[in-house]
Amino acid sequence: MVPPPALPDPLCGPDGLRARDAETWRTHLRAHWLAACTREIYGPMPPAGKVRVEIGAQHGARVALAVAFEPALPPANVALYLPDRPPHAVFFGPNFAGNASIDPDPAIPLDAGWMRPEPAWGIARNRATEATRGVHAQRWPLAEILVRGYAAATWYDGDFCPDDPDLCAAYGQKIGAQTAAIAFWAWSYSRVLEALAQSGLVPADKAIAIGHSRHGKAALWAAACDPRIAGAIANNSGAGGARPFRCIEGERIADLFARFPHWFAPALRDFADRENALAADQHIVLALAAPRPLYVARASDDAWAGPTGELAGLEAARPVYDLDGASDALGTHLRRGGHALTPEDWRHFLAFADRCRRSGKL
Repeated sequence: MVPPPALPDPLCGPDGLRARDAETWRTHLRAHWLAACTREIYGPMPPAGKVRVEIGAQHGARVALAVAFEPALPPANVALYLPDRPPHAVFFGPNFAGNASIDPDPAIPLDAGWMRPEPAWGIARNRATEATRGVHAQRWPLAEILVRGYAAATWYDGDFCPDDPDLCAAYGQKIGAQTAAIAFWAWSYSRVLEALAQSGLVPADKAIAIGHSRHGKAALWAAACDPRIAGAIANNSGAGGARPFRCIEGERIADLFARFPHWFAPALRDFADRENALAADQHIVLALAAPRPLYVARASDDAWAGPTGELAGLEAARPVYDLDGASDALGTHLRRGGHALTPEDWRHFLAFADRCRRSGKL
């Protein structure tokens, strides 16, 4: 593999100022890098608006939260799972096919929203069916998460923005903000975090954003934008996630826009085949999470995501963590196999969370 080109120095600003301590980085450089990533990669966040949460009845470990928004969007349904003691922290993130897809409990209603056609997930005519129940249960091993003392919260990403160019644009019109799907999904983490805080059922100051694939991209951007998020875990997040675009491995900008033109800001398309012209890159997004816990999970056969580049992104963010003496808040593993979120990955995530709690990072 060709070594990646030099990445922009996250410690150096446009005026030549070099941060030698955490306060200088936060005061003078963080806003610059956040603006560059917004402008070139993700586009603006939707407006914050207000959040209202209604707490439903508890069924076993599961509590249903109905989350309503201003400006008005359809309500989102959050499935919150609680251990049998006060939770250490809460892992929270979206799912791909509705809450019933990660828990086969027949009492969970099928999500009625539009879904991208995925016959293997039981989605027919853009809707979930009974065959969708439990199809992604392995992606959220709830019993193991709960027995370790953690809570888990999940919701269907399409409740915030369907994974479709036209429908994504229509959602933007509803709230008066044309933005990209990754920004919408990142925005969903912040809105759900507010709902979790209102519920009083979990420690909202210990909420770890987790996401697989495109949701990993969104989890990282959410943590970069919202300092209330206590930490982030990105699983197989690839280009636009943990892997810098300059690391030419697997999916590239041209590929992203050919398949998913609504995911990123239109400005990013201009950097197709000239990734080195980007002022920022994905290691900067990782650095924007400092000094909070950050975990990048990789898979050996996930060539499209690019596990070597994902590691390069994490290492290139390390100098910003070093300013706070927080390198021990970084974590990674390389799992055998392909593009997936597995119980093996979760065992690493739970061990990482335990370690961060013991060290006072979480």
